[in-house]
Amino acid sequence: MAHGHLSDRRLTRRGFLGVGVAGGGVVLLGDRLARGAEEKTDVWVLHGTDKKKLMNAAMKVISENGGLGKDVKKLTLKVNAAWWRTPEQGANTHPELVDAFLKGCKERGVKELVIPENPCHSAKRTFAKSGLLAVAKSNGVAMIDLKSDRKLFKETAIPKGKRLKTASVARHFLETDALVNMPVAKHHGSAILTCAMKNWMGSVWDRRYWHRNSLHQCIADYCTFIKPAWTVVDATRIMLDRGPIGPSKNLKKPDLLIVSKDQVAADAYASTLFRGALPLEKIEYLKIAGQMKVGTADLSKIAVHKIEVT
Repeated sequence: MAHGHLSDRRLTRRGFLGVGVAGGGVVLLGDRLARGAEEKTDVWVLHGTDKKKLMNAAMKVISENGGLGKDVKKLTLKVNAAWWRTPEQGANTHPELVDAFLKGCKERGVKELVIPENPCHSAKRTFAKSGLLAVAKSNGVAMIDLKSDRKLFKETAIPKGKRLKTASVARHFLETDALVNMPVAKHHGSAILTCAMKNWMGSVWDRRYWHRNSLHQCIADYCTFIKPAWTVVDATRIMLDRGPIGPSKNLKKPDLLIVSKDQVAADAYASTLFRGALPLEKIEYLKIAGQMKVGTADLSKIAVHKIEVT
């Protein structure tokens, strides 16, 4: 459980804490659940229209709350780059966020970064149209098409899995110093919501097995095994329908980043952005993950730290 100085529980709703961020200021609006924060799971919710400033602020939160880890030389970033869609359509992680993140990692001494993805559409088309390939190249980072070679995967046991006992996992997620998950939040026809936990389906070879064998349980099972250092949810724009591919007829723009060490808590908070649009009670993998103690799914046990990025 993280306890950063941005979440000073002595602050009142009228209090604020300013922190410097390159290119903009960050102001803490107040902890909605500040009382008893020492017993709660931290989720930072950053609001702003400038994506570079948003990510710079997120990197500051990360740095001040444990960082990426000790002696991190190699970092694997899991984005959502599964679909042949433009950044504005909201099907993939926004490239401006990824660009700022990669730059921030290099500034913090990370020497090697990789972005592996097993896309649903053709990687050649998807990676380019999403804008993510150009960003990766401009930062000297390899964007890897996992669909291209079965040998990139390793059969791996999921010891705590109930339905998912093993999975062929891309080696990039197994052989790294730090792992960061940067999904986009959006509607999903089968899972109701796809966000951090479901984004890991792009790290395995056979995601069809998950769909055929209790999708929600498999999502939770896999998350008992894979533990990112941080989850950074792209909720700058969210698809309220026609997900995961789109284009959505109802695209909302919350202009938010959701940051947490707990991927379940990040998803739980992200789900609140869809109230009134999606049947949230049917997001079974959140309930299952909470019951399996993968992370915190109960919103009453989450300390939400709201930050305005100006």
